[in-house]
Amino acid sequence: MILIDFRNWIFDKSLGFLPNAQKQLLQMDFETIKKVSDFKVLDFEQINPLTISSLFFKNNEQIAVSPVKDIRDFYQIIDTVLEVEDKEVIDYTEAADEEVYFYGQNSLVAHFEAEIALCGINNKTDESLFEEYCEDFELTPFGFDIPEGILTSDIAIFSGNTLLICLEYITDKKLKKQLFSLIKGHGIETLTFTKEQVAQGVFDMKFVDGKLITTQKVFELLTKEQKEAVLKINAVVLELPFLEKVGIKLRDIIL
Repeated sequence: MILIDFRNWIFDKSLGFLPNAQKQLLQMDFETIKKVSDFKVLDFEQINPLTISSLFFKNNEQIAVSPVKDIRDFYQIIDTVLEVEDKEVIDYTEAADEEVYFYGQNSLVAHFEAEIALCGINNKTDESLFEEYCEDFELTPFGFDIPEGILTSDIAIFSGNTLLICLEYITDKKLKKQLFSLIKGHGIETLTFTKEQVAQGVFDMKFVDGKLITTQKVFELLTKEQKEAVLKINAVVLELPFLEKVGIKLRDIIL
């Protein structure tokens, strides 16, 4: 998997940290994450934060480039990632010219072994593009409407054979029943969260090499029962104090 080298990113001084102090704190968080896996580290030589997971969706053989807003600003980054990934490329970026958007791994949450794709539909995630992704990646689609301002990865993630999800966003009882039927047929269990937890950023998680990576801040948001369940599914809790303070999520820096 890819880890963005974020050590040169610059954040507002109003946070109370001068540039040199920021660099030291970023270095500490970088080293903490780097120990989790044998990442391919990419340095895009830029100082502005970005969300790498929104640009791409991938499996072992293919990688799709997603039509996000202002896609032209990311062409150099896209070229660098595609060179490293060395996979069959599916390019959806032309849709952005028509203001039709899809935010990669943040719009579509997948369980590749079970061939299931979950997708919350709103102005950032086009339903017809979701269907195209599912066709190209041979996934069974399960779509549902979500409010503006959030993405599917804000409310759901697969970790092995467990689906962590806020079911409060699926208000249609029939649709919810269909989801349970779909995942249970593949032996996938569910661990549920609340909208209040979602608003607090509880889904700052990333599935990396068979481990569910999350932060201490997120872990402290969990109930006792949720903590026990998360630890049972091979979770790794990281202390990332500076990234948490500046609002950088694991999905922003890991692909």
